[in-house]
Formats: sequence, C-alpha cells, structure tokens
Amino acid sequence: MRNTNLVILLPFFLATFLVLQTVEARQSLDKIVAVVNNEVISQSELDGYTHLVMSEMSQQPGTVLPPKSVLEKQILNRMVLDKIQLQLAAQSGIEVDSITVSQTIQNLAQMQGLSMEQFRQGVEQHGMKFDDYRDLIRKDLIIQNLQARDVGQNVNVSKTDIESFLNSPAGQDNSGTQYKLSHILISLPESPTPEIVKNTQAQAEDIVKQLKNGTDFNKMAMSKSAGRQALKGGDLGWRSVGELPTIFVSTVPSMHVGDIVGPIRSSSGFHIVKLQDKRQEQAETQTETHVRQILIKPDANTSSEEVHEIMLSLKKQINKGADFAKVAQQKSQENKTAAKGGDMGWLAQDAVLPKFYQVMSSLPNNEVSEPFQTEEGWHLIQVLNRRTQRTSSEAAYHKAHEIIMVRKTNEAVEAWMKRIRDEARVEILLSETNAKNS
Repeated sequence: MRNTNLVILLPFFLATFLVLQTVEARQSLDKIVAVVNNEVISQSELDGYTHLVMSEMSQQPGTVLPPKSVLEKQILNRMVLDKIQLQLAAQSGIEVDSITVSQTIQNLAQMQGLSMEQFRQGVEQHGMKFDDYRDLIRKDLIIQNLQARDVGQNVNVSKTDIESFLNSPAGQDNSGTQYKLSHILISLPESPTPEIVKNTQAQAEDIVKQLKNGTDFNKMAMSKSAGRQALKGGDLGWRSVGELPTIFVSTVPSMHVGDIVGPIRSSSGFHIVKLQDKRQEQAETQTETHVRQILIKPDANTSSEEVHEIMLSLKKQINKGADFAKVAQQKSQENKTAAKGGDMGWLAQDAVLPKFYQVMSSLPNNEVSEPFQTEEGWHLIQVLNRRTQRTSSEAAYHKAHEIIMVRKTNEAVEAWMKRIRDEARVEILLSETNAKNS
C-alpha cells in the first residue's frame, strides 16, 4: 500500500484543530484539565490528542518539536476553542448528515488516488478507529458550517473593493513572485489596557530577539503563537503579493529569504513573520473545462438522502446509454442550464465552488461523476473538454474578488474566534506539574 503518513490526517488536525473525543465514557475517572462553559476536557482526551499530533508532526521532515509540556498547552487552547465552536453549533441546531461525511471522506481518498479500503487502512495505521475518524470529519464540517453562517455570510466584496485592489501595487503586480511565509501571533485581548499592550509587545520583541539569535521559528510558533497555523509551525504556505495578509503587503516584497520582521501591531496582537523562500512563477494561465451538469436540490419534501438516491439512479440510466443532455433537460433544477442540456460552458477554477472544482478537475473527459453535494445541492457532472487560456481581464476580476473574499473572511474569522473565546467561561486546570508529568 502506498505511504499515507500525512496526507490523510494532517489537513484536518492542523487546519481545524478538532477535538477527538474517544474517551467520553471515562471522563469521570480522568483528571479535568479545562472547563469550557458547562463541559469539561479530560486529561485522557488531551493525552490522546497530544500523542497523535506529536506522532503526525514528527514525520514531517525538518520539524523540531517543542517539549511535550509546552506543546500540550498550545493543543489544549485549540481544544478549548473547538469545544466552544461545537457548543455554539449545537445551540443553533447545526448538524451534518452521514452521507455528507461519507462523501467528504470519499473525496479525500480520491484526491490521494486511494481506494476506500486503502484509505481506511491508512487511518487505522495511525492508531485511530475509522468511526472516530468519521466523527472527526463530522465535527470539522460542523465547524465549517458554523463559521460560514456566523462569519462568511456577513463578508461582502464590493465593486469598489475589487477596483481598488486591481489599481493597487499588489493588484498590478504581475511579476509572478510567490512568497513562502511563517507567522507567529502574540495576541491581545479585545480591549487591552496600556500595560497589557506594553507587556505583550515586550514579549513579542523578546521572541524576535530569540529567533534572530538562532531559535527555530517553527518550534517557537508551535509553542507561542496564537495564530490558526501554530501547530503547523506557523506555515502560511505560498502566496502572491495580492494574497498576503494586509498587514504584510508593504513589508514582505522587500524581504530576503531568511529575514525575520516584527513585531507588527494589528488589532489582534503583534505579528512576527519569516520569509522561508520565494519563487518566480511563469506567466499566469488557467485551465478551462467544458462541463455540463444535472443539479437537484433537497427541499421540504425530498431529503438529502432521497436526492442522493435519485442521482444514483440517473447516473445508472446515463451509464446504460441515456443521453446526458436529455436527462438534464428533464431533471435538472438549474434553470440557467437545464434548457441547454445542462451545458455550463467553459469554466475556470474561480467560477465554481471548491468541491465542484475538485470533482471537475479529477474527472476524465466524457465520464460522468459520482453524485456529489455542495451547498447548492446534489450534482452529476460530465466533462466534455479542456483548454488552457491566458488569464483574461474577466478572470483577473474574478481572481481579485476571490483574493479579497479570502482575505476578508480570514480576518473576520480571526476576530470572531477571539470574541467567542473571550465571551466563553473557560477555566484552565492544567498545572505546570501536571504538564511535566504527563
């Protein structure tokens, strides 16, 4: 079986920091390490999660882990924030059905070129029961839905925003330069006193001094950062100038590889950034895909599970020789395309939802996909052809919209997460002695 060490688990553990609660029945026998509103986090939960994260991260080349006692505090903070979000979701009645969970896992397996059996074996080789992994994915999706409802739907990008971006130095940067960044955030409370600001800045300045004297940046980020990528060593990945967080746009382009800059003040705290690498991309082109689809939406009379069964039946009909276009005309609920046999025309990545693009990009020409679900409903799609195009002005406009939306959403999520953390009743009971002996 091919190596599945990181690609299966880390995208969920480190992107969302979900709490895997496999020992709830034994909580009464565990030492309590945190109280979050009316719920607790037990030592055994923390131990299991810490062991799994350390095991996963130790397999990444070049990763230097901080001491377990230090990393444990960082992980506990993430567990607390996840529990708060799951509590809010439960209060709002946000749930995710089993079909959506199964489809998400199947998509993950397909992205890695694995069968479901290979994928299951990869999960279990990491010491996790597959049912626990399904629960982890379910919680991840619940938190995504919560954030989309409480944050995403309130983020808007205006025509003025796009035009201002396109006319800015970042928007007009066509150099193709991309920057690989690592980031540390030393956070401030929502309404800090001058003394707290002074002390936090001093802490950030001391961290910068240590980093410039040779302390490992990834290790420091895992120990100290309040940023969402802390357990990935603060890794922000590869970004163009336009995709950089706003506070870094004027700083990063003039940095040399290895440079460390900060602390930089923002409303959320003090930021420290390191330029790990940079590269020059070729002139921007994009692949466009000619697609047609059948879309059916769940409603008050037809559940998601029933729609899924309908779509499976339609796929069987098409596989047996039924004309896709005629089926689309008869069944598709996408009014703009149904009359055209489901023909959506030529689509670039930024014109469709991420899940839609994921399926579309992996589907061979003329094949019909398995049914898959997005927030628009259940889809069957067929790829007719592909072509490569230089980026047009229209594509640049859509790309600008995407960049601004991602930037605004990330900033809004950071502020929202800080607010719900400050508003929650949280008591941390993990003592220094407890951490050292665990």
